[in-house]
Amino acid sequence: MNRSLSNTHKPLDHSRRRPLYWLRRVVIGVIIATVALVVAGALFQVTAAAIDARRYPSPGQLLDVGGYRLHIHCVGQGSPTVILDAASIDTVSNWVWVQPEVARATRVCAYDRAGLGWSDLSPAPPDAAQNTPALHALLQNAGVAAPYVLVGHSFGGLYARAFAGRYPDEVAGLVLIEAFHPDNRARLGQPETMPNAPDEGQLAIGQVLARFGFFRLVSFTPVDPALPPQQQRELRAYYASPRYLDQVRAISGAFPALLAQVRETGNLADRPLAVVLGTASENWTGELRAMQDELTALSSDSRQYVVDGADHLSLVHNPNHAQATSAAILQVVEAVRANNSLAGN
Repeated sequence: MNRSLSNTHKPLDHSRRRPLYWLRRVVIGVIIATVALVVAGALFQVTAAAIDARRYPSPGQLLDVGGYRLHIHCVGQGSPTVILDAASIDTVSNWVWVQPEVARATRVCAYDRAGLGWSDLSPAPPDAAQNTPALHALLQNAGVAAPYVLVGHSFGGLYARAFAGRYPDEVAGLVLIEAFHPDNRARLGQPETMPNAPDEGQLAIGQVLARFGFFRLVSFTPVDPALPPQQQRELRAYYASPRYLDQVRAISGAFPALLAQVRETGNLADRPLAVVLGTASENWTGELRAMQDELTALSSDSRQYVVDGADHLSLVHNPNHAQATSAAILQVVEAVRANNSLAGN
């Protein structure tokens, strides 16, 4: 009996176990490699960010505005002080051609809205309700006294108008450099989303990838070659940071509220208002031009300045076009100083 049982017992077939053994090894290897790659990417991002911080220190001051800091860079002397408010994802670096030119005649301060350039992210959505009092606190803490001439480029025009609406007694004049009209999207039959912004899913994925150094290897945000090399490097360093994608997503989410808030602001009465346009810009013709004309009508003392051959970005980024833009800014400064009509000049 025992003998027959022993005869029926078959040895294990180890060949059947080999595929499972190798599959487990492959899976474990993939997991280890993935973890190593993630750790390496995170270390790469942290190290590169530390190097960028040393290479590109803020040119101005970082001042607390209520639990987070904003960056402001002021040069020149004189009154009124010009306040430069950049386009949607632009920073102090983008004003490199305009700021020193204006500083020849008066004090001029460029600042980074929350999450842009050297400024911290804000805990509140980056709409006008957040930015307007934050900018006011920044100017007070920096010792920058009114009166102000506000200069807004593109989206910066929305924030400039909101500030003028909330603090009208402190704003002596405005310059709108092809400012974004709050009805732009509706008038063009488009949803009220930030133009050219990735969708929510892409932004969420981008935020993750940024934390592992992906955008230091592959960049999707171009830097204008018309800017000086130093400012190009500063912008590339910022665009490679996780904070950049965090802010783009925040701006995108707050965009409808920002437009609604600016629609509620009143006109500018008789404050000097310059609207700067480029003949090579999409804003030069059609419905977009009509909206620029409407912005010009916000003040009873307004004037349009046309820069031949300039496009939407080159009005600030191109040294020759920026010189013409700076001249328009200085004409508003002179109108405020002399209490003269800008439209009559």
